[in-house]
Amino acid sequence: MGAPERTCVGCRSRKTRDQLIRLALVDGRVTLAQGSSRGRSAYLCPNDECLAKALRRKALKRAFRAEARDDGVRELFAQEIAVREAVS
Repeated sequence: MGAPERTCVGCRSRKTRDQLIRLALVDGRVTLAQGSSRGRSAYLCPNDECLAKALRRKALKRAFRAEARDDGVRELFAQEIAVREAVS
């Protein structure tokens, strides 16, 4: 049995969890999921194109099954990508 796979809500490709960035809905705001935070979440490939597609298609709202304020998510996402690139 391999590693668990998730689907990117932007490009719809399937990848392992460690290849994706997990977003969560906390108090109505989209944020980076911390550790094993519970609740609904959405996964995105670590690139700006997938985030742009997800926001344009309102895929985060569907994934969370709730209205989601996405202000500030672009900055958080860019910071997470920078951290991942620095570690690699």
